[in-house]
Amino acid sequence: MLVGRSDALKPFKSAKQLIPVLGSWLLAVVLLTVFCGCGGRTVTDPSRVLSDTSELPARHAAAIGMAEGMLGEAETIRLLKRMIVSDGYALESREVAWNTLARLDRAQLARLLELNLPRLSAPRWRTRICELIAEEVWVEMTPTLIRAWARKMPGFLDDPDQRPERLALIEMYGEPQLPQVLVQVMLDADPVIAANLRARCWELLVAEGRLEVVVDLLENAEVASNDGLFRDLRRMAGATNVVPTNREEIAWMRALCLEENEAFLNAIIAAIAEVPAERRSELEPRDLGIIVGAARIDPSLLKLDEAGLEAILSPRIDPDGRRFYTADFTGHRGTFSERFRNRRDKLDWGDLLALVVASEAISLEPVRRHLFDHAERDLLDTGTEFGGVIGIDEQGRFAVEEFPPRTRSGDIRFVAPQALFDAGYRGLFHFHHHAQDYENRRYAGPHLGDFGYANSTRANCLVFTFIDSRTLNADWYRHGGVVVDLGQISRPD
Repeated sequence: MLVGRSDALKPFKSAKQLIPVLGSWLLAVVLLTVFCGCGGRTVTDPSRVLSDTSELPARHAAAIGMAEGMLGEAETIRLLKRMIVSDGYALESREVAWNTLARLDRAQLARLLELNLPRLSAPRWRTRICELIAEEVWVEMTPTLIRAWARKMPGFLDDPDQRPERLALIEMYGEPQLPQVLVQVMLDADPVIAANLRARCWELLVAEGRLEVVVDLLENAEVASNDGLFRDLRRMAGATNVVPTNREEIAWMRALCLEENEAFLNAIIAAIAEVPAERRSELEPRDLGIIVGAARIDPSLLKLDEAGLEAILSPRIDPDGRRFYTADFTGHRGTFSERFRNRRDKLDWGDLLALVVASEAISLEPVRRHLFDHAERDLLDTGTEFGGVIGIDEQGRFAVEEFPPRTRSGDIRFVAPQALFDAGYRGLFHFHHHAQDYENRRYAGPHLGDFGYANSTRANCLVFTFIDSRTLNADWYRHGGVVVDLGQISRPD
């Protein structure tokens, strides 16, 4: 009598050892004999059984044993690949499929994992895959483990040290060697074909707290003359002292080295020269555009220390008696204040300068007029949120640049297109609206998806929310969940 999945597997372990001698047909006979003797139903159509995620692992195992002889190798491999990467299969069924595919075509298994492991959504099976790779010391899968490790994985967001990909690499190489593994993979990878892998290695080194390794690479690594990654990042580090921390910041720094952005890069270099030297080592990519903006508004802003910037901001955005509106996070996270004085300890010099520039921009009638017009059109369109970039030209005039979404994903989401990122590299702020209704104060501020966007892009972001038909609330936010309420702006007459 079958008791459960774990008991159902016990008869197969000894039979599986007969594969080299008896072959897959005899294995199928043994499996079927055992299974039917326990009261199970005979497998007559292995293709149907292997396609059905609700089948018991014992029947999946029997069908796998029959498939190669009845369906041929190519069809068997197709079904095995489906079992390994599709949702719904029991862990035991997946592991039998893994072992069989590894025997039939190891190269196809490797390619399957390369394409699918980073986005595999089954945490237990993903963990087991990493364990299987580590148990075998399958070193060729190191780049695949790195790609998967670099992507967020449900269930491990609060404990990144326990990511199964990281633990597999530690099992194969040892924890002290982990930074060197990332460095070696980055240096060995093709600069063009594996650009994303190299960026992931860089990102993980920073996440592991090894920024000094990245800095040393920029200064001392021997790389080919045609290595665009190191060429561009060395140029930016030399000109700005800025070292990117993740894949998007790497793309940002490299974009500023393109010919079409040469004028803006020159403006960055000129503006940074006005920033006190002791402050330059603390700058992030998102600070560079803000520094240019401040220089074009009032160059003296770059000479102010944090106290001087705070003295400008407090009466502008945090006067006593002003009303504050905060997004409702009921059921998601605890409440927190968006008031400047209550968030001050989270803000560095670059943040304060960004707030000064943002408050200056939204005080201007042309900017407010454009924002209200844009928000009105967003209100009428229920297929997407609207968004764009706020920039500044060489004459110090702010410009609101609109971008249609990459895909229309509903009225509470804006999917930024690549064109927005391209403009943002030489802009000041990414922005979008919460304009589903005039009475939208419950959503005044960034929400969970917006925080995720800020964490990945590491841009300075703004969100504008209708409080009523004549008022928009403005919030600035960045990575790390830092938000400051800039106050309300009124519709121009």
